[in-house]
Amino acid sequence: MYRQMLSALLVGVVVVGVLEMGVADAKPAPPQVAAMADALKYLQELDKYYSQVSRPRFGKRSEYVAPADDTMMEASERILESLSRRR
Repeated sequence: MYRQMLSALLVGVVVVGVLEMGVADAKPAPPQVAAMADALKYLQELDKYYSQVSRPRFGKRSEYVAPADDTMMEASERILESLSRRR
């Protein structure tokens, strides 16, 4: 029984060692690293360009149109009159 447990432990250690070796060798090739660096540099420059050229749009697409000052004043006077009548 101990012999089977020892064999299973040994097989497990060997499997883990082989898997660790395989993971360590999984590095990208130097041309891929250079291409990735070029792509990142391009994206940074593109972001810098668009942040200088574009403007934020605050409220441009709003469907709400504020009423004129006179309309607001008349509405508030009507509300005050209706409240004063209730008392």
